[in-house]
Amino acid sequence: MNSFERYLGDTYELVDTLKDSEQSFVAAVYDKRARRLCVLKRRDLHSRPIYQTLKELDNPHVPKIFRLLERDGNLIVIEEHIDGQTLEEILIYQPEKLNEDLAEKILLQLCECLAAFHEKNIIHRDLKPSNIMLTEKNFVKLIDFGIARIFKAESTADTELMGTRGYAPPEQFGLFDFGQTDRRSDIYALGVTLKNLLGSDYDGRLKKILDKCTSLEPSKRFQSVEELANAVIRRKKFLFARRISIAATVGLVIIFFPRSTNFQEISQPEEKISVVEETQPEKISAPVEKIQPEEKIFEASSIQIPSLPQTTLPEINLPPPNVNPPQARQEEKSSGEVEMKLFLNGELTGKEHMIYLRGWKDWSRDNYGQILFPNDWHAELHIENHSGKDLINPRIAVNIGREKKIFDMPNLVNGQSFDLDIPLGNKLASPEKGSGHLQIILQAEGVPQIFLNKTFFLVK
Repeated sequence: MNSFERYLGDTYELVDTLKDSEQSFVAAVYDKRARRLCVLKRRDLHSRPIYQTLKELDNPHVPKIFRLLERDGNLIVIEEHIDGQTLEEILIYQPEKLNEDLAEKILLQLCECLAAFHEKNIIHRDLKPSNIMLTEKNFVKLIDFGIARIFKAESTADTELMGTRGYAPPEQFGLFDFGQTDRRSDIYALGVTLKNLLGSDYDGRLKKILDKCTSLEPSKRFQSVEELANAVIRRKKFLFARRISIAATVGLVIIFFPRSTNFQEISQPEEKISVVEETQPEKISAPVEKIQPEEKIFEASSIQIPSLPQTTLPEINLPPPNVNPPQARQEEKSSGEVEMKLFLNGELTGKEHMIYLRGWKDWSRDNYGQILFPNDWHAELHIENHSGKDLINPRIAVNIGREKKIFDMPNLVNGQSFDLDIPLGNKLASPEKGSGHLQIILQAEGVPQIFLNKTFFLVK
């Protein structure tokens, strides 16, 4: 009898064992009463104050804690199952997704999350890509507080030296005699995580900020995540103001130095115009808090603008408005994306990643004992193109277990749809103790890859 059966076999049904060792046990379980998928974790009983605080805070960036139980000197945590991908998985399978803008959003969300916990003196101590998840809408979830600790002002060092090398700061391993871990230790790990997301050759607007986060000496880092977040926002405001300044300067050059026979002609005026277009800033909400930029920005009042000669514009006689204008044509609304829906034996699977398989005990198995789909099972992929672009030379890659197959499809004009039948007969449904996976990747010229991931769980 395994640890799961000893603890909660009557209430929760084991779906997939994620980790099983002497130190911890983590599994995906199905709550028979609440009828939902959850995550069960076995933790040391000393971590109860941490999880009790997490449960009371109910922070949106952390899975909800449903139940805390004590069994045989261990703490059993039942928490929300997060539908998404870890940053580690994205780094491996979708590295092109991790651009500077997304990294900045991840950084600010993690600052918001950690600020709530640092206020309660909780130090995470294990920030890294595998412990950070992104949902479908790029919302950050911090999923593992297994080695978190409560900061104690009277302590001079951590009782246990734990953490992931490469991400944990030197003081977390007792190096350089810097003392116990505190909120600056999480800031170090956060900086290393973002550096790994952006790559070793990154030299963008966040570089100096991340370098300060990862200083070996805690006193030289940001002293709080609030200070870190403010630095990111200040830098963004400064760059935004500089772009406006450049746009205004180029605009004045174009206005006051027109094409004339008295001056040397400016070659390629079209390029001058394109500079103005490229420097137009994207619209962002005006900040409420007034924060001084790190670098000096010239005020508008310091720029002397020469007066323009008075010019009389000719009058334009407009025709009278039409009392009964023709009815405007209603344009078809567009969602602005390519949408993929998966039907299993004619039934829509929904937006969740999980698909629960029942009646699988009578299904055939391969030579390794893995469970296979029946011969008559099939999936249908429905694709709707509302991206505003035509999908040129599209292809669909379907990965089922270890098998991969490429399907060609015709060009898909904006507003059109396409259906693809995917045979599942004798394909891998799931190992006997685990879960099966189906991944669909749509590729086309001029558009990013689109992913659809499904996980099959065997349920009694």
